[in-house]
Amino acid sequence: MGFSPVGTVKNIFHDLQNAPEAQYISSVAAPTQLPSQGSLTAPEKVYFLDSNTSLSRNSSLDSNAEEVQARETPNLRTTKNPFNLLDAVVKAAGSRWTLGIVLLLLVVWGILGAVFGPTDTWQVILQDVSSIQAYISATLLMRQQNNNTKSLLGRICGLISRSESNERMVGSLTMEQRATLRMSTQRMRANIVDTLHEKEDFFDKAANGVAKATGSLISSGIYWAGIIAWVVLGIPLQFSDTWQLYVNTATALEITFVTVFLQNIRTQHDKHLDKIVKVIEQLDKDIEIQLRRMTGNLEPNPIIASEPARLTKWEKGIDVYAYIIGGTFGIAISVIVFAIWLAVGDPMNFDDNWFLIIGTYTGLVGFIDGFVLKNVDARETKMANMHFQRLISQDSKIFSLIGIEIPISTVPSKASLNMRISRTIGRWVESTSASYAAVGTVVALVVVASAMQWTETGQLLCNTPTMIVEGFLLITLLQAHNMADNRRRTTYEDILNRRLVLDKHLAAWRNVTDSDDSSIGEKYEAVTYIGQINGLDV
Repeated sequence: MGFSPVGTVKNIFHDLQNAPEAQYISSVAAPTQLPSQGSLTAPEKVYFLDSNTSLSRNSSLDSNAEEVQARETPNLRTTKNPFNLLDAVVKAAGSRWTLGIVLLLLVVWGILGAVFGPTDTWQVILQDVSSIQAYISATLLMRQQNNNTKSLLGRICGLISRSESNERMVGSLTMEQRATLRMSTQRMRANIVDTLHEKEDFFDKAANGVAKATGSLISSGIYWAGIIAWVVLGIPLQFSDTWQLYVNTATALEITFVTVFLQNIRTQHDKHLDKIVKVIEQLDKDIEIQLRRMTGNLEPNPIIASEPARLTKWEKGIDVYAYIIGGTFGIAISVIVFAIWLAVGDPMNFDDNWFLIIGTYTGLVGFIDGFVLKNVDARETKMANMHFQRLISQDSKIFSLIGIEIPISTVPSKASLNMRISRTIGRWVESTSASYAAVGTVVALVVVASAMQWTETGQLLCNTPTMIVEGFLLITLLQAHNMADNRRRTTYEDILNRRLVLDKHLAAWRNVTDSDDSSIGEKYEAVTYIGQINGLDV
């Protein structure tokens, strides 16, 4: 079929309408670990099963393979996600190289100012570049945020999927078998935990230290103390344009650093958490195959769907906006705006006012983006915590069936004073009303600047308050990331600990000779049966 403009527009509006729900929906079946008979040896053959497929333990796996169309492992290549340029840019933006280059450019800018003098043009250039960079970073941060959340929900659903299968199999064990598991004298696999405590290199230590210092209440206090000092300085400077440029330059520096650093620290922390999750998933596989050998159960792991929170129409509006700025649609708008700005440069003789135009636009939009980022981040964090609780509830059923106590959670039940104050501030800036108040503020500033015929003073009036607030919002966003990361690390360690305890008790069965024909036993080897993720074989 050929290109249809009308159809394309309809698809765009359809995607926008469904953006809130689509961002948070994941349907995952954990790859099923099944024993293999005779000629079926892992990992040479992989069987793709729909979650509704059921295998009889009395039938041959080879015959069942014909029914579900066995495929060779190399065919897994066809299931890889297609290359996405925006996601590649997001990944590159969170690299050490990007952070290093940006810091180097800031140093060069500072040296040029020291050599040639801190002129107004020197300051405006940084403000414009910073505003553009922050504007682009808002898109990358939103994309990174959405990708991480969807990936996280998918992984939690995968853990729940396997946990439900394990519960089903533990429930089919005899009372004697459960008693054997309860009386396990085996030790937990300490070597697994040791592999997670690798020494951080200098860069990682420095980054974590800076993240902790920048995203703190003390940092917020210093920030606002600087703003108050600037206001007082306005009296002798008669609140001139130069006086406004001073604070714009200072906040531009802070915004540039925090946006780039936030992308980097998110990437770094995600890599650490990914390492823990991989260990958890491997333990999960070991537990599953052990239970299948004990019970002879060959039923594939079920598909588990995430449960997005119900959104109000106001929250849906925010999510649609987030969908736009975090995707190619938003990039297209940005390209058009920058093209228009460049086109009017010659008629305006590329003067300071022309430079301020793009800074004003990106500053106003970035002001709204800051509130939207906080709002979406808070709701996504809450949604992830809800799914973690769902996993805890599911895991507890297995411990209850075996008759052993579930390990106590190490997530702090009481928050420190510093954390309580931070959460109080966060609750306001991340509220839905705050995001819409930001839109109202921008409209008011545009009206005032229009009345002033968009003079340099009028544009600075739009830039100054929005940049001050945006700078503070980024500090709170980094602060929220630090708190969420600490909680998530503890949560993952709890999940890992629960699986280590289960693995310890299941190890008791390996030392018992089971002559029951209903048990598959050690004579079978493991072969992975792949489930589905979002309707696609993986």
